[in-house]
Amino acid sequence: MTLALVGSGFDVRLRTAVLLLAAFACSLTIAALLWRWLGTRMNRDRWVRPNYRGERIVAVSGSLVVAVGAVGAAAVAFLAYRSSGWFAYSSSLVDQERFAALEEAGSLDLLPVDAIRSPSMATATGAVAAVLALLAFGVLGFRDDTRGDVGAGGFVAHFGRSWRQRRLTTGVQKALGGGVAALVCTQIALFGNVSSLWSGHGWADGFAVIGSLEDIFIGSHDRWELVPLLRGALIVALGANVLNLFDRAPGRATKVALVWWLCGLVPVALADPAWPQGFSFPIADSAWLVWRTPALWAAGAVGASVGLLRSELHERHMQGDVGVNATGAVLGLATVAMASATVEWVLLAALVALNLASERWSFSRMIDAAPPLRWLDRLGSPYR
Repeated sequence: MTLALVGSGFDVRLRTAVLLLAAFACSLTIAALLWRWLGTRMNRDRWVRPNYRGERIVAVSGSLVVAVGAVGAAAVAFLAYRSSGWFAYSSSLVDQERFAALEEAGSLDLLPVDAIRSPSMATATGAVAAVLALLAFGVLGFRDDTRGDVGAGGFVAHFGRSWRQRRLTTGVQKALGGGVAALVCTQIALFGNVSSLWSGHGWADGFAVIGSLEDIFIGSHDRWELVPLLRGALIVALGANVLNLFDRAPGRATKVALVWWLCGLVPVALADPAWPQGFSFPIADSAWLVWRTPALWAAGAVGASVGLLRSELHERHMQGDVGVNATGAVLGLATVAMASATVEWVLLAALVALNLASERWSFSRMIDAAPPLRWLDRLGSPYR
């Protein structure tokens, strides 16, 4: 039974490649069409800002990236929970039938939490966390784009200005809010469980709702660990900020996000890594897609960013913090769900180094000083 569900290694890679390509291509197309349809409607005073050349253009087109990426991740959650075949995860058909029978009878509470957090449920829960990350960082970025404090850049500048003025700048609000959002999303992705949302209880029952929320945020008690949670949350938050630091020229942040996805997530999704994955569940040996699905969470946001790339390079709009922060956060979350502890520590050190370096050096000058990077940075831009 298990072999019938899982299939050969080549079959797994082929399915994964098809899903990744389809998600990326659909997101790219939808985002490009949405911009053609909504671009003129987004030309509002509050949403328009001068770019690096002083031209006033739409500065919040990244809201389309958030919308498309969130819908894509939500579709992954739905397919992982409801579908079979390509999204078949249980160790046997008997397990699937037992789970379905208990679900239909509204008796999932008879199963221990670890049994409910099967690979399919881990996948659905992680995709829900990806949706929350996109929305939370998108909202924080949108607020900074439309009501942001002008003249302060970087953590040190924002916190210094907040201290002098005895108020929280929008940059500090975004940093604090992003830290909380990163903790919540990482906790849900690694240890939470969304199965109780479909357990058949009545939403008028307040205690049942509270229990469901507890399962979503806490999930598997005996597998919870503080260090992976804090490490993952830092990667999510710093990943969002690093992508924002690269957003100083048209299309640059999108190119960095595409490289992160293509070189960091896709190869792992198409391989069979020997090191342990970030996901925590008991019957991982038969979950053919669960380790690969995090790359699928990020495919929507990255594909949507690429869909807007041509018009962004022609300086008709810029994504703003709303787009780049959300994309960086979901890329970080996907990496945390796929990576081993060693890989996460290395990535965290690199992100910390980049954030510290940005306080002293200009990334634009460093890129211009390296001819290959300068060529890639200006590729496709008619004004640079």
